[in-house]
Amino acid sequence: MHHICYVSVGSNMGNKILNCQTAFQHIGHLADIQDVSSFYHTEPWGYIDKSDYINVVLKLRTSITPHKLLHEFKKIEKLMGRSYSRSIGEYEARIIDLDILFFDNFIIDNDNLCIPHPRLYFRNFVLKPLSEIAPGLICPLKNKSILKILEDSSDDSVVNLYTH
Repeated sequence: MHHICYVSVGSNMGNKILNCQTAFQHIGHLADIQDVSSFYHTEPWGYIDKSDYINVVLKLRTSITPHKLLHEFKKIEKLMGRSYSRSIGEYEARIIDLDILFFDNFIIDNDNLCIPHPRLYFRNFVLKPLSEIAPGLICPLKNKSILKILEDSSDDSVVNLYTH
């Protein structure tokens, strides 16, 4: 059985565009990349850092389960050099960050995985690129479109289209 999922990809260390593109290559071994948003230049969210982020959202078609996909994403992050030195819930600079935003219309809430991603509603750096490729996608938890969730967002962080 094939599933459609949306994934956020972000980086704020080193060559951020190349980091994202390298992650795309790894993800391409797990799933068919159906769509890719534009790259967005964004300020750090949840902490202060001198280095801004590049963020992008992918639409994937995969036969992998959500938990297996999360496991594979953690392996990709580790392979690319991401460290997990802080406590859970604390944010820090990262070479790559892969988050499952939506997986079909699944609602999952356990210790290892929450889908829809619980903080996507407060993150314009996710909502803006997601609304570019899936504005009419209905969140199964909020029963609202991504575009409506973006319009209602209280996040005032800067999210700009990346230009080379």
